[in-house]
Amino acid sequence: MIARRLLAVATAGLLLAACADDIDPGTVGLYDRAPVPAVPDRTEPIDPGGATLADGLYWAELVGFDAGQQPVLLFRLTQAFFAATCLAELGEDGCTDDYGTLDDPSRTVDVPLPQVVSVTVAAPSRQNYAVTAAELLALAGAGTAAAAAPPDYQYIEFPYLLTVRDGLVVEAHQIWVP
Repeated sequence: MIARRLLAVATAGLLLAACADDIDPGTVGLYDRAPVPAVPDRTEPIDPGGATLADGLYWAELVGFDAGQQPVLLFRLTQAFFAATCLAELGEDGCTDDYGTLDDPSRTVDVPLPQVVSVTVAAPSRQNYAVTAAELLALAGAGTAAAAAPPDYQYIEFPYLLTVRDGLVVEAHQIWVP
């Protein structure tokens, strides 16, 4: 009797494992809930004249876009500091709401949509949602979300934490700030 139960449990486990292989855990749908991005104690310093960006995390504002044949998002990069690092670098007056930015130097970068593989936006409720770079372009242009968006979602111009790998911006995660 015990042997049959063990065999049944083992068989069920094998069936579940086989079925799990058919599921792609990396698939994310438009406006699926996303985790709040982790923020470092500081973002990368800005080199206004560099040919390419060094790998790392950058603080950015989405300042424009070009929806032409080769669509791009335009981000203005500054360096940001958080918590105790902010107080040490910018002082109490420069760290409103536990963060602050060093606005000079800054740099504007054009980011082609196809190179951005991970994008999230933050809602006023502080909930983050996964979107595509094309959806971010639509939000930046018209401010209107796709039908897949939650009914109460509205695009707000919160800043972004950009991830650069091999000199390319590959992730853009919006950060809710007060």
